[in-house]
Amino acid sequence: MIKIPEMTFPQSAILTAATSALLLLLLQGSSCDRPASGVLARVDDEVVTVDEFKDAPRSYTGAGRRQRLLRYLVDEEVIFAQALEEGYDKDPQLVREIRRRLVNEYLERNLTPILDAVKVSDEDVARHYSQNIDTYRTRELARVAVISVRVPSGTDGPGRTALLKRARAALEEARELPPGVSGFGELARRYSDDSKTKEAGGDIGWIVREPGGGGLDPALRAGILQLEKPGDLTPVIKTEKAFYIGRLAELRPSQLRPLSGVRSAVRLILVNKTRDAAQDEFYRKLREGRKITLQLDLLGKLELEEEKPSGPQETVDAEAGTEAGVSSPAPIRRAAEKPGASE
Repeated sequence: MIKIPEMTFPQSAILTAATSALLLLLLQGSSCDRPASGVLARVDDEVVTVDEFKDAPRSYTGAGRRQRLLRYLVDEEVIFAQALEEGYDKDPQLVREIRRRLVNEYLERNLTPILDAVKVSDEDVARHYSQNIDTYRTRELARVAVISVRVPSGTDGPGRTALLKRARAALEEARELPPGVSGFGELARRYSDDSKTKEAGGDIGWIVREPGGGGLDPALRAGILQLEKPGDLTPVIKTEKAFYIGRLAELRPSQLRPLSGVRSAVRLILVNKTRDAAQDEFYRKLREGRKITLQLDLLGKLELEEEKPSGPQETVDAEAGTEAGVSSPAPIRRAAEKPGASE
């Protein structure tokens, strides 16, 4: 039974009433099957029982509150009957809503307790940490300074030669820098074309001492990785767009993060991994014995159509449901991610 505190029934309320009542009808069976004992009212073949009256929220106060509550329950039955007569139970939108609510309720009762029951012991955390020790090491870092002599687009051969000569002059002066100078010092202001770093001695900050990664020209990164100790310089690195000189300013070696510092993160990793496995097993068992066919060729065609731009684009809410009566994955995620489902 739906319980609306006020005795007003706009169209939206009637839709809600019909949807909720129809859902209860599917879950509990027709009210015709309710026991006739303790019947307070009848509406055609339907009844309002004493138990239903007792379970109804006490929204009415003052004299005659019991009669007003009973009248509301009667009117609720009338709305339900009228909605069925007008075919609300066959409305595609309502049918989809009922479907989603049933899915959500099923997950709430059956999947959420499984996920909530997942626990990870301190022993599990310690074992995972020791078996994946390299995962919890920091990466080796290098602080680097760079002088960048840019080669404008369309520069001819003599122009490139002149710029290369300038870069080589910067390198010769850099070799004479005393150890205490940060980066390239004032050489960066005189030679570098990078306005973002030249005032700071060419300092570009910390980079990971590993091949690949963005932010630096690959040739410049490769040259920097060859440097072994602070103060070391690269040769002039020639590229189409610039001539570079790199200087190693500081090294930060890889360090192992202690278990005490990553315990919470490790526990979360294990909890999520265990829950994912439990959820996969839950759905696997549900699918057992059912004939399921996936039209992957059609799916591929739909994906190709979606990739084609067709006028103004909109951002689609990922929580929105799908069409054709197929249940949205959003209720599944919401049931699995309810407050209390994670540590």
